[in-house]
Amino acid sequence: MPRLHRKNEHIYQSLRKIPGRADFSDIHLIHNCLPNQNLDEISLKTVIMGRTFRSPLFINALTGGTKLALIINAALAGVAKECGLPLAVGSQKIALENRAAEKSFRVVRRLSPEGIIWSNIGSYADPDTAQKAVQMIKADGLQIHLNSSQELMMGEGDRSFKNTTERLEQISKNIQIPVIVKEVGFGIAREQAADLIKAGVSAIDVGGRGGTNFLEIESRRSGKRLSKSFKNWGIPTAISLIEVLDVSRKHIDVFASGGVNHALDITKALALGANAVGMAGLPINLLLKKGSRALIHEIRTIEHEMRQIMMMLGTKSIAELQQVPLVISGFTAEWLQQRGIDLSSYARRNFRLN
Repeated sequence: MPRLHRKNEHIYQSLRKIPGRADFSDIHLIHNCLPNQNLDEISLKTVIMGRTFRSPLFINALTGGTKLALIINAALAGVAKECGLPLAVGSQKIALENRAAEKSFRVVRRLSPEGIIWSNIGSYADPDTAQKAVQMIKADGLQIHLNSSQELMMGEGDRSFKNTTERLEQISKNIQIPVIVKEVGFGIAREQAADLIKAGVSAIDVGGRGGTNFLEIESRRSGKRLSKSFKNWGIPTAISLIEVLDVSRKHIDVFASGGVNHALDITKALALGANAVGMAGLPINLLLKKGSRALIHEIRTIEHEMRQIMMMLGTKSIAELQQVPLVISGFTAEWLQQRGIDLSSYARRNFRLN
């Protein structure tokens, strides 16, 4: 089937390059030379959509539907279970069209019966379709991915995106679990974030530019040259995160993803205000090239380094981390200032005075 072939191609193409890294170089955390605490006092515990987790990390949507995807999803379920992280499956459209593909998704719930698992479906879906995806894996949350840019680059992709917001609103009203709307690597601006909040979604995953580039992947798949005008298309992850946070105002959870794979960048994203950080490119690369134990080791290393950074900031918790002062400079500051976003409040924060 063409869709089965496409799923495996996406996996193979993503392995051709080192996982991308979002540019958080314009975000500057301010060193605290008087931390007045011990390293073992620092906790990464956080609340994500009303549930408490030991870490703000999650494994973001990757794949499903093929024999290779079944192996990957089984391994990811084991990693997520051992590390205590939420796990999102890849798009379930393939399994909704072909029941034989369901086992590559159901394996996640079978191997992690008590884990937090998120379904995934495209923005074409209606409430009935969304509910079928949720029931397939007894999901705790539903991701709806926005990938119009990727679809336009596919020879076989969709070309019609009318009434997307209305469908998201209907799903949010009818699905009895949290609904997460995510981009797939091109970011979400404040205007669309405001529309999503009005539609009643539970969380926004910014999915900014900096990680996997699906325009490049689809170009390689088709054998067609990618126009230079598309190579840097999208909103950089750090900028998208700040834009969405500016309108969310704690009404909903905001997740950072899109090349946020390093401890310092993850900590910066959380300090800006993200509730959680999703990783996709790094997990699949490590898993397929070095195995599950290497991925588990990397997750634990990232979490240890996050605690070290929080120590150097003098913070004991994620809540305190989100009150430390930070400076936003360079192109990021220029963009955000022109967009009317006040950056001075970040630089003047001080959690010890609150």
